[in-house]
Amino acid sequence: MRNRKPSITALQLIFLTVGSALAFPYTFMPILNAPPSNQDVWIVLIITIVYMALLNLPLLIIINKLRGHSFNEIFELILGRFFGKLLALFYVLFYLYCFTACLLVMAVFINIYLFPDTPTWAILLTFLLAATYAAYKGEGVIGRLSTIFVPIIIFTIIIFFLMGIGKMDWRILLPILADSKFLDLNLGALLTAARYSEILIFLLFSQFLDRQVSINKTYVRAVLVFAVNFMLILLPTILVLGIDFARIAWNPYYVYTRQVEALGFLERMQAINTLAWFPLALLKLSLYNFMASHVFAGVLGAKSYKPFVIPISVLGFIVCLLPFLNTSSTIELLRSDKVFPFVSLPVIFGFPLILLIVYLIRRKKINLMLRRRQQAAGQ
Repeated sequence: MRNRKPSITALQLIFLTVGSALAFPYTFMPILNAPPSNQDVWIVLIITIVYMALLNLPLLIIINKLRGHSFNEIFELILGRFFGKLLALFYVLFYLYCFTACLLVMAVFINIYLFPDTPTWAILLTFLLAATYAAYKGEGVIGRLSTIFVPIIIFTIIIFFLMGIGKMDWRILLPILADSKFLDLNLGALLTAARYSEILIFLLFSQFLDRQVSINKTYVRAVLVFAVNFMLILLPTILVLGIDFARIAWNPYYVYTRQVEALGFLERMQAINTLAWFPLALLKLSLYNFMASHVFAGVLGAKSYKPFVIPISVLGFIVCLLPFLNTSSTIELLRSDKVFPFVSLPVIFGFPLILLIVYLIRRKKINLMLRRRQQAAGQ
């Protein structure tokens, strides 16, 4: 383990995970179509927090046990050099999938709601130029950007909630639990929790934190901030638009923001939504590009992640322009519960559970190996 100077703070890590997690409900809300897909969706969100904690537990334990080591070092310590690199490569593929899928979904949102006549390649290029630059500058810059962009997003969420109170019909939430089965509530919560892959941000960025920072407390704070803001997005959307309409809208929260006005005369407030959403999208894209580049550099044993940042952006650009991907049916499939939860579950829970079991079996040997390394480094 090398001594690393902290390059991000606990607050920046919280904002990174919250911003990344909020990007999708701010853009679209798959929770509305998850079981039971009715007025009890807010209960599904509450149960989701419990499932998130359970799914993230194996990785949280590993992060705490091997604190201070890099992503690739953790994998290789537990699984050995060959299998550690092989598993890390799977995570690179996952980061690439997230980067490309996010890029595609965000480009489609811009194309549908804002600039329908702008060619897709121009929208993609606009996103990629800024996101690539931030990813190239590294974790410190991305962390500092999060402290600017994410508070703005949170501020807009609170403002839009307050502005919509007069239009909310709280009777939509009734009857509570009358139309939902226990199994459906839990299935919907599990599918929604499986979308929360931000625990992987903790896995990679914990090496850049001060060793005195508590990973567990930081994680709890990040989850709570995310959950509260998600609820502030979800409730006004369903209470103003209604469950049935919100469920079929491509971007229900954006549609909701078009219904509100400020001070009785300020209209077209959705422009604020768009202005806040754009930097959030850039933050998420730069984050996944950086993580893919960083882990891939570790797999290859490269000295720096920077040579891989631009190729990853170019790859995402090319993939998003493929005719069979750039269709409404493909995008609907990618953002549905039929795909992403099942792509995400293995990397946030399946593989980490295997890693944890192997770590517990080899714990004494791993600790002995670490002590020898520390002794060798001290000589």
